[in-house]
Amino acid sequence: MRIASLLLSAALAAPLAGAPVWAQDAPSSQGAANADPVYLEADTLLEDGEAGVYTALGSVRLVSGDRIILADELIYDRAAGRITARGSVEVYEGSAPAQTADELVLDESLEEGVAYGFATLLENNGKAAAAAALRRPGGRIELRDAYYTACDLCEDGEREPTWRLRAREVVRDTEEDMIRYRDMTLEVAGVPVLYTPYFAHADPAANRKSGFLLPSVDVSNRLGLSYQQPYFWAISPYQDLVVAPRLMTGANPLVELEWVRRFYSGQVNVEASFTYEQEFRDPTPNDAIDDADWVGDEEFRGHVFADGRFQIAPGWSWGFGVQAAYDPLYLRRYDYSEQPEETSALFEFDQRTLISQLYVAGRRENYYVDLSTVGFARLDENVNNDTQPLVAPLLRFSGDIPIPRGLGDLDIGVNAVNLTRQDGDDYARASLSADWSRPSILPGGVRAEAFALGRFDAYHFNETDAFGVTIDETTFTRALGAAGLDLSLPFLRTGELFDTVIGPRVLTVAATGVDDDDIPLAAESRAFDLDRSTLFRPDRTGGYDIWEDGVRVDAGLEALIEGFGPYEARFDAFVGRSFRLNGDDQLAAGPAVVQDESDWVAEVGAGVTFAEFSARTRIDSVTGELNRLDLNAMVDMWRVGLAATYTEVADPAAPRAFEELSIGLDLAITDRINVFYDQLRDIQAQENRRVRAGFQYLDECTDLRVYWEREETRIADLGPSEALKFEIVLFTLGGVGED
Repeated sequence: MRIASLLLSAALAAPLAGAPVWAQDAPSSQGAANADPVYLEADTLLEDGEAGVYTALGSVRLVSGDRIILADELIYDRAAGRITARGSVEVYEGSAPAQTADELVLDESLEEGVAYGFATLLENNGKAAAAAALRRPGGRIELRDAYYTACDLCEDGEREPTWRLRAREVVRDTEEDMIRYRDMTLEVAGVPVLYTPYFAHADPAANRKSGFLLPSVDVSNRLGLSYQQPYFWAISPYQDLVVAPRLMTGANPLVELEWVRRFYSGQVNVEASFTYEQEFRDPTPNDAIDDADWVGDEEFRGHVFADGRFQIAPGWSWGFGVQAAYDPLYLRRYDYSEQPEETSALFEFDQRTLISQLYVAGRRENYYVDLSTVGFARLDENVNNDTQPLVAPLLRFSGDIPIPRGLGDLDIGVNAVNLTRQDGDDYARASLSADWSRPSILPGGVRAEAFALGRFDAYHFNETDAFGVTIDETTFTRALGAAGLDLSLPFLRTGELFDTVIGPRVLTVAATGVDDDDIPLAAESRAFDLDRSTLFRPDRTGGYDIWEDGVRVDAGLEALIEGFGPYEARFDAFVGRSFRLNGDDQLAAGPAVVQDESDWVAEVGAGVTFAEFSARTRIDSVTGELNRLDLNAMVDMWRVGLAATYTEVADPAAPRAFEELSIGLDLAITDRINVFYDQLRDIQAQENRRVRAGFQYLDECTDLRVYWEREETRIADLGPSEALKFEIVLFTLGGVGED
């Protein structure tokens, strides 16, 4: 649901709130002595003493406080107690936009009055007008024959705005902070498309007000026709709740809740839903759910996503996150994302895994530290979540140690973790590390960076059998270290048309060995993806359990050509590989070092202002076969936008081999209408995982999308889905569509 949709057509009432003669509390006759003095300027001033009428003509300017009224003519009838301004009337107050009228009639105290031919500009490009605008005693405001739009208006009146709200009467109730409408019609291109005899919402001048939000409508082959009507409850200035019941033709009703509670030091956010329903299996593709698809008993089902973060002291905070669902497929059945769209929690995980956490974290200029407890739950019916670890606790610290500037940089780190499982092995580790580096420039322009790193690890873990009985416990410590030198020599050649940079780079690192007995059985994955970013890392594993020992040399060559001129042409390329001089194979075959040589790593990219292309590959050094290939292309010229990505992983050491192609096409038919097509195809399985096609209308006040979408993904009992979706946003009013 969109909280931004709270004030449906709220901007229609904005001229009432913004107009100085309508909104300002005018002084009473008893307080006239305290009123602001009035200054009047005009080309001509006329006085009819007998009739008590005073007339100002030509470039009239009336100033009272921060209010200014401009007009061609202003008449003050003292006997009638009436002020009348005519001809190109403009009213200003402070920095607010001008309000205009053909004629403005006010009482002496500016308490009551009427404006004819009223119009005004509003925030966010809004525009409003009315045949008449009236102010009643007590601050009650009325507009007669009024309209509002955020669209540009055609000066000659030949073209209607994309949309416009019309109402016979609009009343602003200042006592209840409400705006009420009579006979309201939504016009699209001048054609009435929606009518309601009565409508009310919170006054836009009110900070927060309880009321109904925009409803949403959806059609699904799983849930049928769905209608959701949210209600916003402003519980207090620091707390609000959205209650959104959803009625579905294919399932029992569901209630969704969003609660926000603000404190002086932080905020808590809760998103939840619940229903009383059976479990259903997905229907045959393109068929609706029938009685045979329902299984089990009706019972309460639901989900909750909650998070909060609170400041303890400058740079220090604590927080929590809770993610839970009744069953692994609940979120997908009811079209919820399996991860909250926004969260303040410390850890996020996007591979169909819910996480709950409690943490404290601190960050200052020279250190970062956090201490946390984390639990996991897989959204997979075939996974026993009792085997998922409970991380209690996890400690991470990294800090800079000040040393004399000429001696380089010294960082230290602490990483300690304890994993317990209800079913499975337990694991505990504590690591203390130090990392030193010192860059320098040698004669001839060679950049040399010497580095050294050391680490001390302490482990304790156990092994259990299928019945959960501990069969072995292991405790050991180990000390690891590595040192090396990173050399590079960039060559730069400047030119009138382009600059060229060629940079060879060689990194040599020697690391201590580690015995097989000093590697935990539940070690982190030995495989990693070797690419340009990981090739020159001293410790390429990225974890703590596996250690790459021995002596190795990483070598690479990069080239960059950067052109000048209107197209800003650019070309860059890189090729490199790694050589092991000695040491044991601690990493998996394929992407890492095998025996003496690694895969070849190569990248190439080219681009101009309207197009880009890049390719990244990893080639087996023995067979010459491609272990991985990534291609990316983008074109954005004239009325055509094209983006394509191709990925192939054929490495035998990879978790799985796959080949997929993603393409996106956008074609602008006119300045406001474009069609689009997106596709993600699994080439290996010869099926489209996702296809979307549709059109979009976009102008200064409207964003309309109508598209067809199909997903082929099947997870457990949930199969492919297909839908025709409708999304519309009327700028400044809100919209309906996807959550």
